[in-house]
Amino acid sequence: MVQLKLGIAGAGIAALQVLPHVQRLSDRMVLSALADVRDDNMAHVEARYGRTVAKFSDVREMCAGDAVDAVWVASPNHLHAEHSIIAAQHGKHVICEKPMATTLDKCQAIVDAVSAHGVKYVQGHSKIYEVVFRKMAEVIESGELGCVTHIQTWNWNDWLIRALTPSEVDTSKGAGVVFRQGPHQTDIVRYLGGGKVRSVRASARRAEPNFPDCEGNYTAFLDFENGAVATMVFDGYGYFDVTELTWGIGEGGRKHLNSESLKPRTRPAGPVSPDEKYAMVRAGNPYGHGEGSGPDPSAPRRMPFFGLTMVTCERGVMRQSPDGLYVYTKDGRREIPLPQQLGRSAELIELCDAIAENRPTFLDARWGMATAEICMAILESSRERREIMLKHQVVGPAVSAGPAAAMAE
Repeated sequence: MVQLKLGIAGAGIAALQVLPHVQRLSDRMVLSALADVRDDNMAHVEARYGRTVAKFSDVREMCAGDAVDAVWVASPNHLHAEHSIIAAQHGKHVICEKPMATTLDKCQAIVDAVSAHGVKYVQGHSKIYEVVFRKMAEVIESGELGCVTHIQTWNWNDWLIRALTPSEVDTSKGAGVVFRQGPHQTDIVRYLGGGKVRSVRASARRAEPNFPDCEGNYTAFLDFENGAVATMVFDGYGYFDVTELTWGIGEGGRKHLNSESLKPRTRPAGPVSPDEKYAMVRAGNPYGHGEGSGPDPSAPRRMPFFGLTMVTCERGVMRQSPDGLYVYTKDGRREIPLPQQLGRSAELIELCDAIAENRPTFLDARWGMATAEICMAILESSRERREIMLKHQVVGPAVSAGPAAAMAE
């Protein structure tokens, strides 16, 4: 088996999240290079990896030679398109963090570059790699519950009161909850609802005075071409946490320290400097969780909850359980136990398998563009207070496709 040489563009939080999974898959890949404008960030990632890697101050330089076979684009959102295109132009495969890009023209440029240069593109950091959503899709595909009629996905958390730099709270740079969190919810409902969304009607607000340049909440109504509908609600102001409704379990699968919101959360006066932010990252508190925030690292890991998702079909309803999936039918509730997640390993496994099998990826560039289109439509609909018709939607991937090996430890 050929060992894939992986480079990471952007040595920040996402890079550190990916590292354990690169190490776990050491028989299939090796971290060979990093590109970042901050030498201290790269040195920290290299130290955590435990071996020396090539370090570059420019993504183009990293891609120009044979240092890497593939690039994980984990740079700031407004650079995703530039760095994905550079990688593709140099014949490097791409895994790109969400959102794919900040405009539809940039999304299309990525699609074109990937196609023109014959490389694989994996849309990364998607919740539909998680085993519970794959199982929901499997139940839907089986026909047991009939067609999907409506989906609700809701989340309340402290996203907007974490340690955020000025660029992370500026919608013009692809920040705020619509660009940063919207792709997660959008991928979930598109995958379970059939993929092709006809239109979006939404409202998004900037209700936190200390962060006036980005949205802190949104509510969106999605109308699918097949007749299904979905609502997506996200609130990042930190007054209430949805873990109170999910057995105390949060996004990482661990119980939160303050899931009932009894303690007030630390509320910053505004953005922090990049130096402050990366000092927190190196100290092991990447999100700058203050009093009353964050998961309990000693708690056992269970099913991850990115909020609460309910799927209603003609003959039943589904939702997550702490250890799997609850299915409600005329015969009552049953639980389908599910194996533990592999987290960010899924994208890495998918890229390796797609290369080895010379097949399309589970979540490709057109999928990423369709999800980004919906996020942009949320903002447009909110500004113009009207329904936005969509043009770039695609059918969801088959349940049988994708990283089957990532379904269990």
